[in-house]
Amino acid sequence: MAEEAEGEEHSTAVARSGVDPVAVSLALGAVAQNERVAAKAGAFLEMHGALSDEQRALTRLQREVLEEERQLNLSHLHHRRFSDFSKSALEIAIGLVILLFVCGLGTMVWNAAEDRDLVVDAFSVPPDVAQTGLTGSVLASRILDRFGEMDRNSYSFLDDISGYHRAAGEDVRVEIPDTGISIGELNRYLRTWLGHETHVTGELVRADKAISLTIRYGDEPGITVDGTPHDLDGLVQSSAENLFRAAHVLRFADYLATHGRFAEAEAIAKRETQVGSDAHRAAAYLSLGVLYYRNGDERAMALQGPMAVRLDPKSLAAWFLQNGSAVDLDHNEEDWRSANVALPLARSGPVGNDVTGLARSLPVVFEAESQRLKGDGESVIESCKGVTGTFAFGCYAVNLSVAYASLHNFARSRTLMDEAPATRSNGAPDLDLVFDRAQNALAAGDLSQALSWSTKAEALVAKDKTQFTVMLINLRQYEAEALARTGDIAGAERLVATTPLDCDGCVRARGRIAMIARNWSGAEHWFAIVSARSPDIPFADTDWGEMLLAKGNIDGAIAKLTQANLKGPHFADPLEMWGEALMLKNRSDLALAKFEEANKYAPNWGRLHLEWGNALFFAGRRDEAAKQFAVAARLDLAPSEKSILARMEAAHG
Repeated sequence: MAEEAEGEEHSTAVARSGVDPVAVSLALGAVAQNERVAAKAGAFLEMHGALSDEQRALTRLQREVLEEERQLNLSHLHHRRFSDFSKSALEIAIGLVILLFVCGLGTMVWNAAEDRDLVVDAFSVPPDVAQTGLTGSVLASRILDRFGEMDRNSYSFLDDISGYHRAAGEDVRVEIPDTGISIGELNRYLRTWLGHETHVTGELVRADKAISLTIRYGDEPGITVDGTPHDLDGLVQSSAENLFRAAHVLRFADYLATHGRFAEAEAIAKRETQVGSDAHRAAAYLSLGVLYYRNGDERAMALQGPMAVRLDPKSLAAWFLQNGSAVDLDHNEEDWRSANVALPLARSGPVGNDVTGLARSLPVVFEAESQRLKGDGESVIESCKGVTGTFAFGCYAVNLSVAYASLHNFARSRTLMDEAPATRSNGAPDLDLVFDRAQNALAAGDLSQALSWSTKAEALVAKDKTQFTVMLINLRQYEAEALARTGDIAGAERLVATTPLDCDGCVRARGRIAMIARNWSGAEHWFAIVSARSPDIPFADTDWGEMLLAKGNIDGAIAKLTQANLKGPHFADPLEMWGEALMLKNRSDLALAKFEEANKYAPNWGRLHLEWGNALFFAGRRDEAAKQFAVAARLDLAPSEKSILARMEAAHG
């Protein structure tokens, strides 16, 4: 009420002053209203500030909670990641274990299915004998030891008998979980079920003072050998041989041949050529070939190779036997053709009855033989690099010495022969080495050494009839030519007449002896025979060209030397003689090209550099000629060539 009275008094005062009281009232109301609004706004702001403080506190709290939660989540994720990794690793490990088990089981099944092992079970022996230490297991082991020794000491083209063992008395017991079955028992079960093991059994029986040892191979009837207790070692050897024959009859024949029991080996191998599959019969012919080879009967050996090839044309060993026979008998065309037919087969890998060592060496052996028969000695040497082993025929140091001699590099040839062992592994003198020394001495023009080494070879064969008699016959071709070059034409003709007419080198030797005797028609007769039957070989045409050159028929010589060059484009001899022929036609300019080409294939040939220097001199190139004469002087020259060099150096300054 007091406020209303105060208001009215205020209004009356305003009215008395002439101011509109309504306006004043409105103004005062607005002011009051503003004050209330301001108060409310202040309160609101104060409340909002407090709320903001609380929100900031809450935000800090939430941040702290979130940070803590983040740390916890990171820790959990790390743990979870490690746990997942461990779980995956465990799963992989379990998977690998299962895979290994499956693979192991598969391997066991495969090995069991492929098992062809020979298993020697413990023999039956009398109790009183067993008490002496000779138990059935010991007796079986002795026989198996002899068996293995014979197998290892057999020279054979056939695979060795690699799978044989004594029956295990007790396996190490590693049980398969939840089965109660050991791995050894499972393996034996699989081999019994799936495999093709052959079990060998036997017994030792004693009656009074005699004993009998019986051996049984699989289901075949037992073979008994009798003797006394003192003969036990012999009975074991005989039983082991009976087992060897039953297990691999042809390899047993090879064993007999290896140890000089030729009649027994021949009887077995001949019988096997009439039975079994074609591959088995071919292998029997191989065994016969090995037998005749060891017995020194190379002509009989030569008959076995073609038979083996006809029955088993994919057998590397059969081709090797056929090619080796052609090499020994000096049948050049057959040698070259068989090597080239067999070469693709050899490069494709082991086939048939071939042993690993043979298959590994034969690609190089066949290739080198093909190159040798083309006169390409450098390629022979290159092909043989790094080739070693039992079957590295044609690439031994002794054989390579011949390759260097064919290149007229006699210094290197002599070095290789000096480094080669003088004896074979069995202690016998190496006839190959003596043979090659005689051949190389003749090629180098050292006639006295050629005759000396030939005489030594004759003496070696006379002491041992099983040495290679065909090699001795072939050696006589060089011995006969050496005699002819010393002036003993009659002695040379008598000696060469003892050599066979199917031996290409022997017939060529007849022609060269006739050439030395200036029997031109006789020489042409012999060279024509070899040239006709060896159309791919350059040697007879080269000899023929040399003879025509000596006769003075220069155009005829060039024609024959051209034919020889077409057959053996890397053979230096026809090229060098072709150059000499062109010089005789006063075409030293053309001869230079032939000498230069020959130098690509025989750079260490003294005579080549001698004639090359002569051609350069007549071509007006004196400085170059002097260089070639200097090269020739450092190389091997025959005595006659040394005289020519001395005359040329004196005449040409």
